[in-house]
This record gives sequence, C-alpha cells and structure tokens, in this order.
Amino acid sequence: MPLLDDLVNNYSNKDLVKIFTQVGIESTKITDINRQILKEVTLAQWLLESTRAKSDLAVKANNFAGLKWRIPDMKGFAEPLKIKVPSEPKEVEFCKFTDIDAFIIGYWKFLTRTQYKGLEEYTNTPENFLGFLKAKGYSSDPKYVSKVVDLLPEAQKLLANAGGVTIPASVEQLQLIRVPKEVELGQNFRVEGVAPLTNSGKVLSITSDDQFLALSVAISQDGKWQFDFVFKQEGDRRMIITVDDQTLEIPIKVVVPFDNKDDENTQQPTASSFPGAKVIKLDGSVGIGGVNKSADVKAIKGRLYELGYKWVGDPDSADRDRGLFDAIKLFQSIIAGRSTVNGDGRVDVGGITHRWLQAANAPRWELMPKSDPNNGLVNGELEDTQDNHDFGTHWLADVIKKIAQDYQKSYRNTHPLAAPFAINDVSLPHGGDTPDHHGHETGMMCDIYLPQKNGNFGGIVWSSSNYDRDAARAILKSITNQKLVRAVFFNDQQLIKEGLCVSLNGHDNHIHFEINPPVRS
Repeated sequence: MPLLDDLVNNYSNKDLVKIFTQVGIESTKITDINRQILKEVTLAQWLLESTRAKSDLAVKANNFAGLKWRIPDMKGFAEPLKIKVPSEPKEVEFCKFTDIDAFIIGYWKFLTRTQYKGLEEYTNTPENFLGFLKAKGYSSDPKYVSKVVDLLPEAQKLLANAGGVTIPASVEQLQLIRVPKEVELGQNFRVEGVAPLTNSGKVLSITSDDQFLALSVAISQDGKWQFDFVFKQEGDRRMIITVDDQTLEIPIKVVVPFDNKDDENTQQPTASSFPGAKVIKLDGSVGIGGVNKSADVKAIKGRLYELGYKWVGDPDSADRDRGLFDAIKLFQSIIAGRSTVNGDGRVDVGGITHRWLQAANAPRWELMPKSDPNNGLVNGELEDTQDNHDFGTHWLADVIKKIAQDYQKSYRNTHPLAAPFAINDVSLPHGGDTPDHHGHETGMMCDIYLPQKNGNFGGIVWSSSNYDRDAARAILKSITNQKLVRAVFFNDQQLIKEGLCVSLNGHDNHIHFEINPPVRS
C-alpha cells in the first residue's frame, strides 16, 4: 500500500508544534505526551475514513479524513472536488489536496473552524479528542469513537515501524546493523543487517555453533534483513550468517539470569542483598487492560516515579491516565532494547516487566551527564537551551561516562589538543516520538559531534578538510569497547572498512551509537 506508506512516513516525521503554530492551534496548551496521543489517534481516524488509503477520496484528492469543502476556512489550503462517496446519496464537494503535506496541514486547519474552538482542552486521551469532535458534528456515526479507538494499535504500530532506519543502497558486502554482545538465557533478541541489492530475494544461511538453523530469512527488496532468536544454552556462542560468498561471524555471550528458575510466586531479591532491588507484590496486572487494583496501581506508580518516570503522576494516587500507560510502554521498550516506543502498557504478575521493575539495575530515567572537562566529556545538548533531547536511561549515562574516560585515557592524554568526546541528542524528557530523528525514543541511543583538527567539534561532515579522522577513530574504538553497545552508525568510508562503524543515511555529520539492556541483577 504505497499511498498509506507515504502517509505514515510523512506524518511520522511531522512536528505538530510547527503545524499548530502555522494553522492557529495553541500548541502551548498541548503537552508532549498529548501531541503523541493526537498523532496516533488522528492516524487511526484516517485509517478508518480512507479505508487505509484505498478510498477514491484518498486516491484522487489526497483526502484521508473525509474533509468536506468549507469556505472561507479551507481556501488556500485545498480546492473543491465534487465526488460521490459511499456515505452520501449524491456527489458532494470535498477538499482536494495537492499532496500529503498539504493534507496534513489542511486537516489541522479544518479543526480551527469555529465549532472546534477549545480543542486544545480535549487532547489528554484518544476518547476525549474523538468525543469532542463527534459532539461538534465531525461524524454522525454513533459508534465513531469506538471504531477509531479499535484502530489505535494499528496506527501506533505503523508510526513505530516508520521510526526505523533507512539503509543506503550502496553497500557492497553483507553488513550487521544491530546485534547484542550479551543476552540472557531464554531472552528473545533481534539481529538486523543489510546486503547488496543484488542479493535481494535470496535466503540467508544461518548457523549457531556449527549447527544449521531452520530459519527462512529472506533479504528484502531494499537489502534489509532481520530475524529474532532465543538461545537455550548458556556460554560463549557463535552465529554465522552467509549468502553466496559473503559471511558474517557474530560472537554472543549468553548468561543465566539470577531468577532463571523462579516462578511468579518466588520471592524476589531485596535491597538488603541487591542494593537498588525492590519487592513489588501484585495481586493482579496493572496498566492497559489490567485488573488495576488500587494497591497494585500505587505500587507500580511508586516504583516508576522512584526510577525517574515522574509523569506517572502522584504515586500515592491510584488514578490511571496516559502518563502511567506511556511510562509503562517506555519502560517496556527500554528493557526490550528497542529504539522506538512499542509496548503493550501492562505489567503482568511475574512477567518480564514486573521482574525488571524489581531489579536492582532497573533502568532509571534521568538527565544525561554534565560536561566533565577532566574526563574530556562535553554535553553540547545540555548547553543548547533551544533543544531538549537531554534525557535517557542511567545505563546510557554510565556508558557515556565510560566512553569519555576510555577516550581520554587511550587518546587525549597523549593528544591533549584533540577534540573532547562531545555528545548531542539523546531523547526527549518523556521519551517517545521526536520529529528530529528516526528512533531516539527510548534513551538508549546517543549522537556524537565530529572532532575537528583544531580541537573544536561539530559543524562538519566526515569529508571536510578539518575533520580529524584519527580522533574519530579513537572515539569509535572507545565506543565499541563497551559491551552494551550494539550498533554504531557513521559514514566515514575508511572507518567503515576498518570495521568500526556501519553506513547509514543521514550520518555524514555525526556518529550515532546504541546500547542494549544489561543482564538483570
């Protein structure tokens, strides 16, 4: 469905603040979380209205929301088009948009019409937003709200998938994109890579410790490939992936978690034996579709609040809202090692989310490290008051500090005029969708400024004359020395040949690295 793909990809990258400012919606009254709610629910709405971008109105007029022609409101944003649609007995004038960009802007312009005044106050849940629209005459279908809400999971998945990486078509050999260095026994993990386009359609041969795996993994038309796997035996394991005469060898350490033999009734470790651990007794599930007993809700909210996910709200209250659900989804996405937010929003008794919440090394959400001149660390993001991609997991914060220390010790101590290790974007204050990036939603990835030969950093690309390749090489070595690092993207062709990074569109002017979760403790 190319038209639907175009709509989703376009909308995924849109900054709603800019659109709201352009059309006259008061964006200051709509929080980051609520903007994400709006993006998801409006896409679900468009899936319904346009029959997933297959309707005549969508195909002929780029109108995915059934917007009728209104003068003077839509003049300059659309043109009238008379067309017969199934919901009308005869031809009616609808808005015709020149392209998808025009539709997205036009949709929000449509909602600035007089009857929708006060829209900003109804953006805290999908139901409130849809109920407001319906009450103002947007739809006469008595089941309109429930029909759209039923499509929310699909819309959320489409937006999450649109946050994936785009690999250039110029790769000449089989390459890894993401792979963990260490996983838990029984933990599902994903291996991602890319192959030359000439290998499109071919099936990879995959072995584990010299045993052939019956996995049918085909290389897609754009060269990408991926598969999920679970190790059932601990130790230092080895996977080999081949296609034609190209081979990748992947070493992965498989460790046994401390609670491997526990069941849901097993007492979990306490802070007395594992500092930072916390027993959370639950009588039922908490979150979206959960049992949600008051004491259980308070326990989960209290733990998330303690870990830095403050937007769950008052931890002494059993109230449930989007803040709690989003925090659970973010937490789930972090412990699963995802780069985009995509959890079910529910904590099940004895389940992996419950166990991670109790773990001593449960991921805390915090501001990234401040600049530390003694260790050669500069946090350029904190110093940029116009941006707020300053937050992430304490796991990433620890890795950042270790990289800076390693780079300082291994390179800058003998090259004192070299540029420092200077970090830029991580994630937004509440995680989640960011218009500035594909990914960067879970506080598990970080951008690095490129070093210059004069000791400064940033503002250049790898082909610039003042780019310091030697310093970049040292930085990449310090990054790859960290066992949690699973992927490094940067387009310096020489450093790619040295196996220090992988090429990725948009990474000419910075280095990007990502981490996996540690083993629970």
